[in-house]
Amino acid sequence: MTESLGEQRRGQVTAVVCAAFDPAADQAILAAREIVRSLGAPLPPTPPHRPHFTLSAARVDRAELVGVGELAAEVAARHQPIPLLLTEVGRFGRAGVVWLGPAPTTELAALQREVYRSLKTCWPPAFGERSAPALWRAHCTLATRLDKPLSRAIQAELRASHQPIRATVAGLATILVGGRGDVCYAPFS
Repeated sequence: MTESLGEQRRGQVTAVVCAAFDPAADQAILAAREIVRSLGAPLPPTPPHRPHFTLSAARVDRAELVGVGELAAEVAARHQPIPLLLTEVGRFGRAGVVWLGPAPTTELAALQREVYRSLKTCWPPAFGERSAPALWRAHCTLATRLDKPLSRAIQAELRASHQPIRATVAGLATILVGGRGDVCYAPFS
């Protein structure tokens, strides 16, 4: 008897390799998230995951999740912490996303490119080509699924009061779509 597509996918997860920040940056980003929440974004009191930049993702069998963590650790071992400044308050209108973003850095772009290519050699990208280096945009999501008027209003309010956040990308965290917390974490060398 053959399995249905749903049965085949039950053993699969979407593993996301993320740029994880230093603790002080996490706290500052969570404070910005609270401002977004106070402006009417329907957010739970605690987010399911740490603040992060998604670097790339793969759809993997649950048994292969250890391999994703090992790959992330190998990449992390080749990188130093990346200091940056979160200066931009942005919005993806169709998805109703409000986010914080950094000025571009060559180090962050190189990290993303390496994570994307490393994952892609083992597993197909989970989000199509949205994580392809030419299309990727570093952003730390504060809220999703907002209607356009609310996302515009929140972006304007946050932009008016936002003070740049000094952050350091300190390592790579692997998280699961629909999960909570890190599956694994690899600090930079």
